[in-house]
Amino acid sequence: MKQSIKLLIALIIGLLIFNACGDLDEELYSSINSEEWYSTENECVLAMGSAYGGLRYRGTSLWGLLGLESVTTDESIIPVHTNGSYLDNDGLWRDLHKHDFSSYQQSVTDSWEFCFSTLANCNQILYQVENSPAQFDGKVGMLAELKTLRAFVLYKAVDLWGNIPINMDFEDTSLPTQYTRADAFDLVEEELLAAYPLTEAAPSSEYYGRCTRPLAFAILAKMYLNSEKWTGEARYADAIAMCDSIISKGNFQLESSHADNFIIENEGSPETIFTIPYDRVIGDFGFQMHMYTLHYAMLPKYDLTGTWCWNGISMTEAMYDSYDDADSRKAAWLIGPQFYFNGDTLMGYEGGQLTFTKTITDLDQSPEAEGVRVFKWEMNTGLSGWETMDNDFAIFRYADILLMKAEAIMRNNGSTTSSDATVLNLVNQVRERAFGDDSHNYISITLDELLAERGRELAFEEVRRQDLIRFGKWGDAWKFKPVSESYKELFPLPNNAMNANPNLQQNDGY
Repeated sequence: MKQSIKLLIALIIGLLIFNACGDLDEELYSSINSEEWYSTENECVLAMGSAYGGLRYRGTSLWGLLGLESVTTDESIIPVHTNGSYLDNDGLWRDLHKHDFSSYQQSVTDSWEFCFSTLANCNQILYQVENSPAQFDGKVGMLAELKTLRAFVLYKAVDLWGNIPINMDFEDTSLPTQYTRADAFDLVEEELLAAYPLTEAAPSSEYYGRCTRPLAFAILAKMYLNSEKWTGEARYADAIAMCDSIISKGNFQLESSHADNFIIENEGSPETIFTIPYDRVIGDFGFQMHMYTLHYAMLPKYDLTGTWCWNGISMTEAMYDSYDDADSRKAAWLIGPQFYFNGDTLMGYEGGQLTFTKTITDLDQSPEAEGVRVFKWEMNTGLSGWETMDNDFAIFRYADILLMKAEAIMRNNGSTTSSDATVLNLVNQVRERAFGDDSHNYISITLDELLAERGRELAFEEVRRQDLIRFGKWGDAWKFKPVSESYKELFPLPNNAMNANPNLQQNDGY
């Protein structure tokens, strides 16, 4: 199963790799008339590669969405470690954590590129497929799939920047105008509602890693849950309906173990609604969590060659302490004395055994072993160079849908505390898996505790920033971060985008 799925993804992504690695002096294929290029169904399928390929490049990159959606929050921190290699990048990660945002920061500019280059690729491929002479049964569904992918990256842009430029017409070469957040919201909603009836209705190996109807429902659920914050209009009943559109079909269920969602061969998870597939066979660059978090001394333990580890990204002490000791999810984080697989002591660079601690004493000059490391995704062995980890990264999981519905019910009822049976059942499904039984089930739950449960379940899955903003906690002070202003709920538009398009107006406060 793994090889057939990965082969399909490799074929879809192949066109992107081929075009990106060619001789720059060669004839540009984008100038070829679409009737001469996309003449068969297979060519149309392969054409989608350049649209999906962008997700692998920045979708989980520290210099892309992971940096903006995790390092900026109370779950993640990257101190400058004194030994064992380290991440600094001229203070970028410390600035992000402290909410010192600027329009020049690489995570801001690269995330913008991720969204709008994918948008442009979707526009081009939609135009070429629509005008292709190829006629086949799945053509209408393919166009709807591409429109769903385009809507996904626009949803991300609305979340991160609010007021964004949008051009959905490939033939329109004028500079795009800037939409207000509310108008952009309406456009993305309209696009998804029109596209989803034409997309694949249920998950399948053929559509693994591709946009299907459940993805459209998941995006709409997120948008409606955040609508009051984003547009001023509460739409919690719509969020419940979208969650039910996924739950009622019975196509997804919780994995038997939380950890099984993150094993190396995790493409069989019944919980995954939409994922970014990674495999070292497909391409080198992608999901590099091993580089981001492991100490350089751990290279031989995991047989990592021709590469390095930056001893960087860690879970914050407060987030780690939010886990009960009986919570199986606590094992997803690496702490304490480190050993080789044969039991031999793994030595650090500052004398003695490498022993990770939860406390970080100094953001600017931290001893080598401070910080709980990210072990949520099973670590590969034998990677070399920039090879990606083989674990696929779930963008939407069924557990998130259950917790979103519970929250939407509470907010729709105007409740900050709930003993509603439906709410408790939704949350306790996730809770029981974490503890193995019902001994830690909620008998009532507050919104604050629901946020904490979302943090424990979905840590480092690029949802924490959005959650903190929706729950009114984004501006709070936490260790190494002072209280931050409300305008920082949106990031600044990148300077290069502002220079390239005079239609753009910078977000307030920047």
